[in-house]
Amino acid sequence: MSLPQAPDTRQPEVRRLYLLNQLQQDGQLSVRACSEALGVSEVTIRNDLAVLEREGLLQRTWGGAMLRRQLRPEGAFMARLQQHRPEKERIAVAAARQVHDHDTIFLDASTTAYYIAQQLKDRQGLTVITNGLYTALELGPLSAITTIVIGGQVRGDTGSLVGTLSADLLAKLQVGKGFFSARGLTLTKGLMESTFAEGQLKELAINHVDQVVAVLDASKLGCTSLTSFCPVNAIGCLITSGDEAAAKADVFHRHMDVVIS
Repeated sequence: MSLPQAPDTRQPEVRRLYLLNQLQQDGQLSVRACSEALGVSEVTIRNDLAVLEREGLLQRTWGGAMLRRQLRPEGAFMARLQQHRPEKERIAVAAARQVHDHDTIFLDASTTAYYIAQQLKDRQGLTVITNGLYTALELGPLSAITTIVIGGQVRGDTGSLVGTLSADLLAKLQVGKGFFSARGLTLTKGLMESTFAEGQLKELAINHVDQVVAVLDASKLGCTSLTSFCPVNAIGCLITSGDEAAAKADVFHRHMDVVIS
C-alpha cells in the first residue's frame, strides 16, 4: 500500500491525525509505508499507533493497524450534537458566510464548530486550525483545505485535544477569525468554559486571532460556568439562534456585532 505525501508531521498530534485520516480512507495501515511517508522511524509509528489504540481509535495488527470502528462522532459527543441541533445548524450556516476561500480560521472542539466544518467543505485554499478531533477528521480528507491540529491529550468525552503543545504552534500562526462556543456568556464574565483545560486552550487561541466570533445558541446566553476565557470587549461578533435569541442577545448589542440566525 502506498500513502500520499504527508504534511509536516513533526508534531505528534498532527502525525496521528494523518494516520487516522489514512485509516479512514484505506481501512488499514502498514508501519513501513507510514514510516516512509512521514519520514520518521518505524518505532515512532508503532508508538503513535499504540497511543491511538489506547484511545480506542484503531486496532494494531502484525506490521500495521486497522480500523476498530468508523471514526465518527459517538457517545457523549454524539449526544451533544443532538442538543439544540436546529439552532446549531442555523448558527453554522451564518458562521460559514463569514469564511471565504484562502482564509485562515480557528474552530474549537465544540459541536457547533463541527456543524460549521460541515458547511465549509466547498472552500478552496482554506486553512483550518482546530483542537477538535472530530472537526479535524471531518475536514482532514479534503485536499482543498489544510487542517492543522493543536493540543495534545485527547479528551474522549468531548473529542477535544488539550495540552501545552499548542503554544509553540499557535505562536507561529496568524489567524483571521476564530469561532468559539462556550458554556455561557455574560457581560461581566464574558465567554466561560466548564473545565480549566478547555478554557486555557481557548484563551491561548484567542490571543492569536484577529477577530473572535462567539457561536452560541440562546440557551447559553446569560449563563455562567467555571472559568472565563474571553472578556466581552474582545468579542467582535456573536452569532446566536433560538426562540429567545433576540431578547437574550439584546444586552450584547452595545459591545459587539450580533447576528440572529
